[in-house]
Amino acid sequence: MTKILISGYYGFHNAGDDAVLYGIYSSLRKLDPTVEVTVLSNSPEETMQLFHIHAVNRWNALDIVKEIRRADLVILGGGTLLQDRTSPRSPLYYLGIAGLAKGMGKPVFFYGQGYGPIIHPFSKRIIRFLLNRMDAITVRDSLSGEEMRSHGVTKVPIYVTADPALTIDPLEADLEDARRRLTKHQVDPDAPIAYIAIRDWKGEEHFKEELARCGDSLSQSGWQVVFLSMQYPHDHSPSVDVMSKMKNRAVLIDQPLNFKEIMSLIGLGQLMIGMRLHALILAAIMGVPFIALSYDPKIDRFVESVGKSSPVRIETLDGDALMEEVKEILLRLPEERMELKQRIGPITDQAFESARLLYRLLEKKKQEEKR
Repeated sequence: MTKILISGYYGFHNAGDDAVLYGIYSSLRKLDPTVEVTVLSNSPEETMQLFHIHAVNRWNALDIVKEIRRADLVILGGGTLLQDRTSPRSPLYYLGIAGLAKGMGKPVFFYGQGYGPIIHPFSKRIIRFLLNRMDAITVRDSLSGEEMRSHGVTKVPIYVTADPALTIDPLEADLEDARRRLTKHQVDPDAPIAYIAIRDWKGEEHFKEELARCGDSLSQSGWQVVFLSMQYPHDHSPSVDVMSKMKNRAVLIDQPLNFKEIMSLIGLGQLMIGMRLHALILAAIMGVPFIALSYDPKIDRFVESVGKSSPVRIETLDGDALMEEVKEILLRLPEERMELKQRIGPITDQAFESARLLYRLLEKKKQEEKR
C-alpha cells in the first residue's frame, strides 16, 4: 500500500484550500483506491471529519518526522505556498518540510502549485537551493513555471498542469441541501441569484463602495444578491461592509461552509462576482459565469486559462462599469454557460495530470530500488 503525506495550507477554515486538498486526494484515489493519505493540518480533527482521512498537527515536530518516515512520498501543494508578499517567513515552513523530507531520503513532489510573488532576495536564494533538489514540480499555470525558472529552478522538471480543485466532480454538489439553505435565508432558489465572494485587501477600501453600487443595480434589476464567505470568519467583515453601503437588500450566508456546501450554493446561481480564486474555480466547475475581481496575479492567471477577458482590477473598480459587464454576460447567459463548460473540460484533464505524473515518479523510484 502506497503511503503519501500532504503538506499545505490546510485546517485554516479556508474552503478554497480544502477544495484543493479534496482535488488532490480524490485524484490520487482514482488512480489507486488503496492509497493511504495523511495530511499535515492546523486543525487535524476537522480535517479528518471533513475528508475521512488521517491528519496530524502541522506544528508538532515529532508527528511530522514520524509521518515523513512512514511515507513513500511527500506532496507539497496545492495553493500558493511559495510567496513572501505577506511575510518573508511564509515560504519557510513549506521549504522546511521539503528539506526535511529530502534529508530523510523521501521523494518530494510539488503538486499543482501557484508561485509568487517572491520579492525578498533571501527567499529567492533558499527557493533556488531547495527546489532544485526536489523530484518533480507541477504548477497550475505557465507563468508560475516561468517565474520559477527565472529564479533559478532549472535542475528539476517543471510541468504545467492546472489547479487540483478543478478535478472536483460537479455531480458531487448537493443542490437540495443548497435549496434548503437558501430558503432558510429567505432567498428564492428559483429566482435569479448573483453571488459575491470577497476578502479584505489592505489599502483598497474604495472597491467596497463601488461593489455596493453594482449590488444595488443588480437588486433593482430583480436579482437576489448573496454574499458567501470562502474563509469564515475572515470574509465576514468585508461582506458586511459592502452590504452596509447598499441601499437595497442583500443576504449574507453568515456561517462557516465547507467547499461542497459552497459549490452546491453556487450551482443554483446564475452569476459569481469574486475576489477569491476558488470561488471562481467552483463557479467554473458548476458552469456558472463569473466576473473576477483581481488583487493578485493568481486571479489573472486563472482567468486567462479559461479564455476569459481580463479581470477587473480592485484598485480601479468602477461600479457602473462592473454593472455593464454584468449586463453583457446576462444578455448571453446560455452561451456563457456553454462556453465555460467547454473550456473547463480540457483544463480538468490537465489538473488530473499531476496525479498521473506523481504515480509515474513513484513507479520509477520503485524500479530504481529494485536494481
